[in-house]
Amino acid sequence: MAFGSIDTYIFDDKNLDISNGLCVNHDDPDLWFAGEIDLLDTKTSVNRNSPATKAEVDKAIVALSVCKNCPAKDNCLQLGSQGTQIYYGIYGGTMAGERLVVAGMSTKNSTNKNRIAFARKVRKTMKERGMSGNQTV
Repeated sequence: MAFGSIDTYIFDDKNLDISNGLCVNHDDPDLWFAGEIDLLDTKTSVNRNSPATKAEVDKAIVALSVCKNCPAKDNCLQLGSQGTQIYYGIYGGTMAGERLVVAGMSTKNSTNKNRIAFARKVRKTMKERGMSGNQTV
């Protein structure tokens, strides 16, 4: 799942320019969709300690580390908090599960619960590694 053109991600709000974001020309834009693959398939049981899960957690940590000092972070967070973007990806240093909690959409379905659980696992892993995280769920 690749980003594609940045114009695709400006969406309807032309006032939220993220073209100077550190993710825009990153070598691995899929990092900002960590956790979307293995963890959100509600038809399969996910082993939260599986190698695949650990790899997704590591990818999310890399993306969040890039977001930490991004000049487009505020606009990106606004963008990620509206429309369907709230459900997917890392925007403005927050994961979908964190944005869902803030929006009060935390326990409506199992997919949202999985997103929240993934966000918690990422933040817990960051804390265990002595990394600062700017959000908690």
